[in-house]
Amino acid sequence: MRFRTAIIVLTGLLLGRECAQQGSPSGGPRDEDPPGVVSCEPPNYSTRFAARRIDITFDEFIVLDNVNQELLVSPPMKEKPEVKLRKKTLIIEFTDTLKENTTYTFNFGSAIKDLHEGNKLLNYEYAFSTGDVLDSLSVKGTLRYAGDLSVPEEPFTIMLYTDLGDSVPLKQIPLYVGRSDDKGIFSVNNLRPDVYKVFALKDGNYNLLYDLPTEVIGFLDSSLQVNAEFARSILEASGMTDSTKMETGTTADTIGMAADTIGMAADSLASEGPDLNSIYIDLMLFTEASQVQYITDYKRDDRRRMEVVFALPVTDSFRYRSVQKEAENEAWLLEHFSVNRDSLTLWIRDSLDYKKDTLQMEFSFTVKDTASRFVTSTDTLAFTYRKKQTKKQKEQPDEIEKLEVSTIRNKSQLHLNSHVPLNVNFPITRVEDSLIRLYHIPDSVEVPEPFRVMKDSLLLTRAWIAADWKSDAKYRLFMLPGAISNMYGLEHDTLDLAFSTRDIEYYGQILLNLDSVDHRVIVQLINRDKVSRSKVVESDGQVIFSYLVPQEYTIKFIHDLNGNGKWDTGNYLRHLQPEPVEFLKAPVTVRSNWDHEVTMQLEKQD
Repeated sequence: MRFRTAIIVLTGLLLGRECAQQGSPSGGPRDEDPPGVVSCEPPNYSTRFAARRIDITFDEFIVLDNVNQELLVSPPMKEKPEVKLRKKTLIIEFTDTLKENTTYTFNFGSAIKDLHEGNKLLNYEYAFSTGDVLDSLSVKGTLRYAGDLSVPEEPFTIMLYTDLGDSVPLKQIPLYVGRSDDKGIFSVNNLRPDVYKVFALKDGNYNLLYDLPTEVIGFLDSSLQVNAEFARSILEASGMTDSTKMETGTTADTIGMAADTIGMAADSLASEGPDLNSIYIDLMLFTEASQVQYITDYKRDDRRRMEVVFALPVTDSFRYRSVQKEAENEAWLLEHFSVNRDSLTLWIRDSLDYKKDTLQMEFSFTVKDTASRFVTSTDTLAFTYRKKQTKKQKEQPDEIEKLEVSTIRNKSQLHLNSHVPLNVNFPITRVEDSLIRLYHIPDSVEVPEPFRVMKDSLLLTRAWIAADWKSDAKYRLFMLPGAISNMYGLEHDTLDLAFSTRDIEYYGQILLNLDSVDHRVIVQLINRDKVSRSKVVESDGQVIFSYLVPQEYTIKFIHDLNGNGKWDTGNYLRHLQPEPVEFLKAPVTVRSNWDHEVTMQLEKQD
């Protein structure tokens, strides 16, 4: 990921800030204003703080919602303070010894809301200093998910450390903490000048440690220098010391940090005015790829088929065997791995085996132990098949099994850039062309049409009928029993399918002009949250997506920096950010018989 210190955008200094946050008077039948603070004792932003209790009084009765999880104290205390209510007053009591010359900030997240309407006072902060000075620096910014650049609506904890060691987020609670809102904007306030490690965490167990492999994280590539002089120097170097020259989304590089492609949400903060005390950064969120190999699922929904799913792709050392068979015969199973080798289907050839209700299998695969050494782990699984029957079905004899063939629906339309699918319920061993006929039907006359049969390279139970389809034409596909052979010798019924093709003028196309391609880039067309087309490009030029159904398409660009043909997530301890992604600024609405030409200049990647 790339990150940045952005326009150091600005607010008034802490001098003159008041505790009270007045709510608007009720002017209608329904109160939509959050509770307002009318007094604090000791006053908010106090210095030389020595109290053991804080009273915050509101202008109406309030309730607390999940306050033990919502309240963030920065720097964190060993024991969270006790929070309680007395009429309109929120009372905070703590027993921890406060550190000398330290600024503390209490952020209540979404815990405070009014009694009657439930209006929330979001991210209310109470701050004080045990010394003579109230620290006034801030680190602010935005969070986005690295894979799709969406904004997290759920809160993330932003954690700052002065210990810059790699293992710190795994072993130590942070020195300062902040929280993001439902727009992905965060703020860690009242910081002292220092150099910080910055880490974002969706804290699954609320312990301020990155100790769960499924927790979502984000981190800054380099340590972050936070002080007013440094902030001012960036403004002077960029010519933005005059606040009238500052524009939303303008960025400045610092300490080797490249400007990020994600615009900061500075517009939401612009009303606060100039502030030399805030540094802005962008963080990309991701979940690390699992490093723990194990069997995540296994089943036997069909008597003839056993399926096993793994957390990670299995290596060449992977082995399996039957526990029940005395002498192993590899021919009794037909194996098929998924493309990524993270799932395995075992088809049982012999009826003497697949008619057994339970089959026990032993699987051996390579894992890492606690010392990160590669060792062999073995799991024994019992695959049990139970036929699902209703009471009525039990009274009837078993029907004769057949090979079931499914394809496009009768009278349906076939896209010109596709093939006719032949899906069956058991692995295909052979397709006999002589038992298949394809006819083109112009003017109600059936004319034999040349075709090709292709077995699917990824799925054992699928084949395709391909031909040079004509636009807006009628066809008939005729298949006799025996056209498709399978490993169990079952026959299918005669298939007689009538279908037509789409008119070529129904489709539109996108002409995508790419600039600044200096490495492999994966271009994806996304429609209704699914990838409908994908192409790999390695140089500037035009990429054509033709035969597009008239719909709205989002265009996504994955910077495939390691050249493995897919998007890769990050790894914190290896200092790897997720591979960058970009999107065309606006979706493309494809119209029939229309060429849509768009241009994209990709961001340079370090």
